[in-house]
Amino acid sequence: MPKSCTDDRERCQAARIPDERTFATKGDLARDIIRRALASPLPIAWVTADSAYGQNSHFRRFLEDHGLSYVVAVPKSQPVHGPRIEEAGDQAEGECVPDGVDQLHGGEEGREGGAAGSGAEGSQCHSAPL
Repeated sequence: MPKSCTDDRERCQAARIPDERTFATKGDLARDIIRRALASPLPIAWVTADSAYGQNSHFRRFLEDHGLSYVVAVPKSQPVHGPRIEEAGDQAEGECVPDGVDQLHGGEEGREGGAAGSGAEGSQCHSAPL
C-alpha cells in the first residue's frame, strides 16, 4: 500500500486495514518474506531477484549476513563490491555448487555440471539441476 494510504488512519479504518499495518518498502517486504522462509522447515540455499532489489546494497548485504547465495540483477552502471565477489575467485576446482544444493537436488547424481571454459579469472564451471 502507498505511504499516503497508511498515513491516513481514518481511511485505513474505513477500509478495515488493521492499525498495526504500516508502510513498508519492497525491500522491507522482501526481507520479511526471506526471514519467514528461513524460519520455516524449507531448505533455503539461494535467492534470485531483479534489479529493483539487486541494486540495493543493503538487500545484498542482508542476504550475505544470512549466509544465502544469490543471483540478482544490477544496472550495468552500478559498481558492486562485497565479500562474495572477492571470495568467488578463491574457490577450489570442483567447488562450484553452493552448500545445500546437493541436498535439494538429490546429491551429485541429481545435477549436471562441467567446465564452462576459461575466463579472465581462470577456469569457470557450472552446475545445474537435471
